[in-house]
Amino acid sequence: MRSAVENISTVKKKITIEVPQDDVAKEREKAVAKVAKKAKLPGFRPGKAPRSVVERHYGEDIQADVMNKLIADAYFQAVQEHKISPVDLPEISDVSLDKGSPLSFSATVEVRPNIELGTYDGIEVKEEPLTVSDEELEQTINRLREMYAQLEVVEGRPAEKGDSIIIDFEGFREGKSIAGAKASDHMLTLGSGNLIPGFEDQLVGVNKGEAKEISVSFPADYTNKDLAGKDAVFKVMVKEIKRAVMPEVNDDFAKDIGNHNTVEELRARVKEDMEARKRDELASSQREELLSKLVDAHTFDVPPGMVERELQAMMKQQAVRLARQGMDVKSFDAEKYREERLPLAERRVKGLLILDAVADREKVTVIDEELSAELQVLSRKSGQPVETIKKYYESQEGGMDNLRSSLIQEKTLTLLLSRAKKGYN
Repeated sequence: MRSAVENISTVKKKITIEVPQDDVAKEREKAVAKVAKKAKLPGFRPGKAPRSVVERHYGEDIQADVMNKLIADAYFQAVQEHKISPVDLPEISDVSLDKGSPLSFSATVEVRPNIELGTYDGIEVKEEPLTVSDEELEQTINRLREMYAQLEVVEGRPAEKGDSIIIDFEGFREGKSIAGAKASDHMLTLGSGNLIPGFEDQLVGVNKGEAKEISVSFPADYTNKDLAGKDAVFKVMVKEIKRAVMPEVNDDFAKDIGNHNTVEELRARVKEDMEARKRDELASSQREELLSKLVDAHTFDVPPGMVERELQAMMKQQAVRLARQGMDVKSFDAEKYREERLPLAERRVKGLLILDAVADREKVTVIDEELSAELQVLSRKSGQPVETIKKYYESQEGGMDNLRSSLIQEKTLTLLLSRAKKGYN
């Protein structure tokens, strides 16, 4: 076999390959023999039809099998011979296979860029204090009280900001009812900002049993394009007013929200959790800062295919987020999102390529035991059995290898962070 490599760019190569006619003939013999064994042709017992008859009936299939086998084998051999590291499947072109002639074709493939690593030890990252102030602790305790607050009916006064009111409402535009803008027994907390801007403000001061008309304007970026930027009137009937009564901070409260016997135990546990969260947030922030500085310090081209895959993953995550927020995924402007997120996708890919290069130099590896431990972690997070998680990765093309690679990148980033210079502003 003969092959030659042409550098189209720093991240793309074109391999021209020629497979000798003798190899083609041998492969064709194998393919014909394989088909002949199973061929069912009129007038012949299975496997007994002459070669000429088999080729006449199955010629196109045989030719396709021969080409696919030879192209796959020759491409793999060429990649190894020229020490090429593809990051995607090749684009096969210029295929030529005439009877009695060699097989020739071209394979264009994206490759990892050759990264000249600069200094990656001692990168400066910001340090933050991990202490929890008394004020922060009290704010968290109060949020817990709000979560466990009980709603009590209010009598003898109008609704105030922070109250929850039970209402019936219907929206109208130009005197006609707006589809989907009607509800009964809807609970609304005044000041929550859950409804159209201005809606809640106009209900502060209403009394139980009061009917009120509210004039609002739908936001210009409202999901329903027919209503975006338009004026509307809502007829509202106030059926009940309730206020949130927060529990006292005492031992009974501590027992109600966890395995705590006293308020002191509760405060200690909350403070502990807050410190742990601050540590996690700081580590995440430092990792992002370190990786960003690594990307800024290195200049190289990135394979477009890798950027495209990163963009696709980002778009899927965004669609899932929108669905979880109850928004219409069909309103998601994919092209606008791609345009806006392209620079971020490129930086992410650059960061991963740099980490891979550092991992190679530092000989960072992930052993099977670490891979198994990660599957256990994923199992706990998802609530799925370990075997289910493992089968999922094994069912994906390159799934387990990709998981191992992500763990290597994570270990490499942890290594770099341990060598970073940390300082307060």
